[in-house]
Amino acid sequence: AESGREGISKWRMFSIGSVIGLIFGFVYLGIPTITGALLNEPIILIPLPFVDFTQDTAGILPAAAVGLAFDLGFVIVGMVLPYWAMVGSFIGLLVTLIVNPILFRAGVLTSWNPGDNLQETFYKGNIDFYFSFSIGIAISIAIAGIVSVTLKTRRDRANRLREQNPLAQTATAIPTGRGDIRAIWIFVTYLLACSLYIGVSMFLLYITDGFIHWPVVGVMFFYAFLFTPFISYMTARMEGIAGQVVTIPFVREASFILSGYSGVAVWFLPIPLHNYGQMTVFYRQCELTGTKFTSIWKSEVLLMPIILGFTLLFAHMIWQMGDIPGPNFPFAQKWWEVTAAQQSLIFSSTLGGFTEFEQAINPGFIGWGLVLGCLSFAIMGWLALPVFLIYGIVRGLNQTLPFMVIPQFFGALLGRFYFQKKFGAKKWRQMIPVIFAGFSCGMGLIAVFALGFVFLRGSVISLPF
Repeated sequence: AESGREGISKWRMFSIGSVIGLIFGFVYLGIPTITGALLNEPIILIPLPFVDFTQDTAGILPAAAVGLAFDLGFVIVGMVLPYWAMVGSFIGLLVTLIVNPILFRAGVLTSWNPGDNLQETFYKGNIDFYFSFSIGIAISIAIAGIVSVTLKTRRDRANRLREQNPLAQTATAIPTGRGDIRAIWIFVTYLLACSLYIGVSMFLLYITDGFIHWPVVGVMFFYAFLFTPFISYMTARMEGIAGQVVTIPFVREASFILSGYSGVAVWFLPIPLHNYGQMTVFYRQCELTGTKFTSIWKSEVLLMPIILGFTLLFAHMIWQMGDIPGPNFPFAQKWWEVTAAQQSLIFSSTLGGFTEFEQAINPGFIGWGLVLGCLSFAIMGWLALPVFLIYGIVRGLNQTLPFMVIPQFFGALLGRFYFQKKFGAKKWRQMIPVIFAGFSCGMGLIAVFALGFVFLRGSVISLPF
């Protein structure tokens, strides 16, 4: 009876979330999409995807990107994600809003102009300061992760030895009926897959440049047979021992730059750079639910051609809906230029000569990011602050997108100080993921319904008489 009431409660929460998603999705996505298919310009009741206040606040907060999104999904995401992570992100946003005017007056953010919008402000800040600074921050996060994982591993090992836990003797025993395959076939499959990666990359390099750049091939061998096995093994062990992963930032970018390759084709190669260790959590979940590994692989073999075929089909149909960017795709219309420019910033690093990448790289700013990141980790760790708060603040030392952070922080406050008091902390943490799943389902149904009008509009053939 208890399980039945729990099931009804979950269905009720899912249904509530679905209804909220249907109503909000119809107003937020449905009306603009449907009217955009039937009229020359869509009718937008709630601004999509955000409202830009950067030009209005330029006199008070120069060189600071200011905006706000009215997407209810961001609010619910703020309720789902850890509270202290949202607090840390908001503190990072406040730090950015304070630091950017100081950097502008100090002559660091020299590219910004008072008439720039949010997108231009964000990109120019990257060029002048934050691209290099974020590299230092990423390195500090990697160092902090390695240190914390190492310390936690040592503590856990010492605890097991002190308690004489027999886990170390039984950890290597493979459960029967789990669906494991022989190790020799794993190595053969990996060797074959990496050979295909490298062979296809060599072929693409040859038909693009007319010759094979052998240092790039050497980089791919390094990825396939040294770096990928090493980082995958370390990640798998750290996930099992400490519940954390170790990442090394900018490996791909540094290796391509140091290879001496000239051109942009190298950035689009199917290189064998992966971290397979992160899948250990998924396989552990399958083991706990009694799902055989062979069943997973069979489903992948069955679904892969279906997903690939329908992805190409729907991508073609979406491309036929209208111009991209265009009024039918408001987020892409506002943000595509920044995304393309940031990608081009990395791609230009292998063109040779002076490029925007050379302008954006500043060893001094990288050092500042590294020092401030490590110092922040050390101070906040010494103060015993929550881990999520520490990571949120340190990541927030880079530029943050205010139109996402503000509603997420509002959702975190609403969940923490209203709904948790109303339903209880434990019950609310169980309810809100189900509500969010229902909300996403409702939004998805409205999106599919609205896209039906777009597909119907695109299938109509206009006759010249």
